[in-house]
Amino acid sequence: MDVQVQRSFVIPAPQSEPSAEVPLTVFDLVAPAYHVTVLFAYAAPNPTDAALLDALAATLPRFPLLTARLVVADADERRRPFFVTGRGGAGALVVEATVASALSDHLPLAPAPELARLHVPVGGDVAPPPPHMLMLQINRFACGGLVIASSSYHQAADGYSMSTFFHAWADAVRANNKHDTLLPAAPPAPAPYGPGAITPRRPPRCEFEHRGTEFLRAEDAAAGRPAPARVDPSEIANVLLHLPSDFVAALKASAAPPQGQGRWYTTFEAVSAHLWRKITLARGRADDASRTALNAAVNGRARLGADALARGFFGNAVLTASAATCARDLARGALADAAALIRAAVRARDRQYFQSFVDFGELHLHGGEELLEPTVGDEDNVLLPDVASDSWLHLELHRLDFGCGGRLAGILPAKVPLDGVVVLIPSLRKGGGVDAFVALWDKHAKELMDIAYTMD
Repeated sequence: MDVQVQRSFVIPAPQSEPSAEVPLTVFDLVAPAYHVTVLFAYAAPNPTDAALLDALAATLPRFPLLTARLVVADADERRRPFFVTGRGGAGALVVEATVASALSDHLPLAPAPELARLHVPVGGDVAPPPPHMLMLQINRFACGGLVIASSSYHQAADGYSMSTFFHAWADAVRANNKHDTLLPAAPPAPAPYGPGAITPRRPPRCEFEHRGTEFLRAEDAAAGRPAPARVDPSEIANVLLHLPSDFVAALKASAAPPQGQGRWYTTFEAVSAHLWRKITLARGRADDASRTALNAAVNGRARLGADALARGFFGNAVLTASAATCARDLARGALADAAALIRAAVRARDRQYFQSFVDFGELHLHGGEELLEPTVGDEDNVLLPDVASDSWLHLELHRLDFGCGGRLAGILPAKVPLDGVVVLIPSLRKGGGVDAFVALWDKHAKELMDIAYTMD
């Protein structure tokens, strides 16, 4: 793929806003400290780069964290990280590029090394890490097709927040296209963000133990993490499994309880359970008595409600639910058993649990004097025993419309160098279904491809 960068520049943070320090929230602190890159492919016709950029510049002031700068103090300063918003922010990086080939030559989108040319380098590809919370590369193909690659820093925004931003940007592009000129109306107020948009109870109280769950216990932090099993980056394979609608329906029917004895499992529960079992088998753990877990991201917005989390909150409001069992029991058990474990784990992250976590942050982070280390350290090229399943099924990304008649032809995460990651995406193929993006050690990925479509 011949990709030629035409120019790169920074859309600055709003210069009319004074610099302000915004401490990371308790949710930000347990979010991964890396950029998440997603590619959106659109068949022609599409808006011009100028139309996209005008709308982007008009939209970004609504989301101050996306143009902020992250400051991480030295450990001996005993101060938690913070964002600098306003004129002291780093701004959003934008790269414009052209591609000599037709977009159709690269559809359907599937994991491939050449796709790295379509987005700004992130993670291990660049040192030092870029200071921008948001980096966009707009790739214009010879046919008029378009790939927009977004790289957003996870500690600034979770998937739900980024979906809100994408739709606001797309709405602005379509509105401006209708009027031929940038609308002069005053921009909406910024979305609520930061600790001030999260309300603890008075007095705060913790019904659950968050040390050892979201954060390391003090003694564990002092002892340090055990050395992980590392592999060469080239050994982590990324694959895309298309699960047609009839296959997904068959999975849900297979896991369904007897009539009148409970609700059917959701698509997320059934497909995650299926892949958890298949990945466990692909790893050769059918007779392994050790623990395996499926870790699922749970959005706390609806659970907390507006009295604890401001409406329209932008940032992170996600906790992990962990369903665990013996690998041998998982492999030999029924799909319904695995789905039941996932459902129970997700339901346990209820309003009371989220509110307890908010109150934990108030008790331990107020004033910034206590440093907390998250239990999960997301490291590249490390072999893990578990599976992390993330659902994009309800983020409405498949409805993202920038106007001009361009058809969304593909959604794909960029290269993920983490073993055991699963992302469920609504399929854009005719007939629908689910596209499951899976990152796995290549030896296990090959085995998974052979057994992923078996129902046993």
